Amino acid sequence: MAFIICPRVPFAWSFMKQRPQQLMTQFGKLGHKVFVIQKSNIGKKYMKVSKNVTLVSDPGHFITKRIPLLKKRDKIIVWTHIPRIWHTLQNYQPDGIVFDCIDEFTKHLIFERRMVGISKHVVCTAQTIYDRLKEQYPSKPVSLIRNGADLSFFSKVKHNRPADLPKGPIVGYIGSWAKWIDFPLVDSLCNKYPNVNFVVIGAKLPLRSPAIPNIRRANLHFLGHKQHHELLSYIQHFDVALIPFLYNHITLATNPVKAYEYLAGGARVLSTALPECIAMEPYIQTATSHSDFINKLGIMLKQKDSPASKQARINFAARNTWEVRARKANTIIEKIARRA
Repeated sequence: MAFIICPRVPFAWSFMKQRPQQLMTQFGKLGHKVFVIQKSNIGKKYMKVSKNVTLVSDPGHFITKRIPLLKKRDKIIVWTHIPRIWHTLQNYQPDGIVFDCIDEFTKHLIFERRMVGISKHVVCTAQTIYDRLKEQYPSKPVSLIRNGADLSFFSKVKHNRPADLPKGPIVGYIGSWAKWIDFPLVDSLCNKYPNVNFVVIGAKLPLRSPAIPNIRRANLHFLGHKQHHELLSYIQHFDVALIPFLYNHITLATNPVKAYEYLAGGARVLSTALPECIAMEPYIQTATSHSDFINKLGIMLKQKDSPASKQARINFAARNTWEVRARKANTIIEKIARRA
């Protein structure tokens, strides 16, 4: 087993459970010793957060004191999704670097060539990213490892309806309320279905951003950020779960984590017709335009869900868990470690 170093995760470790947190947790369960650089104050230099996973709040101490000791014991693999820190990764004296290309943000693309150049292997989350990387870097090993479902969302226990969830039909969105949301679509949905409660669970990104429009509808409810372990109790009470994204270069290369979480929780899902969501049909319904989205939501709200359809969605999510993704990623790690 190797030492795996994740140089940085988005936000504090416990604020949002995103792909880096999920994969690092699974690598720890597989027996690797994982160190996650977390610059926010955690009260100590090192803090264990799950099996074999340790947060590091003092990277200087870690690099000068711990890395030399780790090098004597086993191989060191750096796993990172942030290309702009490419020039700092040699500080960890890695035997191999894996670049996890998770999106197509322009601010990341300008550093990509250098990041790919120092990496032994490149991993990505969506078919469109995979196709581009294979064409752009034909000599570099590239693997498609999509996002996945958290096992905790498969609970058969029916949770009580959360107290802050409005009464009546619920159409829900869980995730960042950010610039990739199709805000006019959300506004149109609220207007078309005034007797349906539209619920948003998540933080605005960037926080305090003036670019996020303030949609004022009596049936649009912002419940704020919830802890990851609370989300299933909301999903179980959604009549329909939404992925109302714009079409742009970012979303067209997005494999939404929320899709797997919705499905694992048994929810029916309606999404903008993103390539990665189209690939999940028939477990997800997709819409190509505002009118198509509005009409399909109306049909889904009128139709009663069936136990067979719900179980099929759950079964699909069960075939696409983070455990499955981590096992595929682990073959890459072990191959790099053997050849180092």
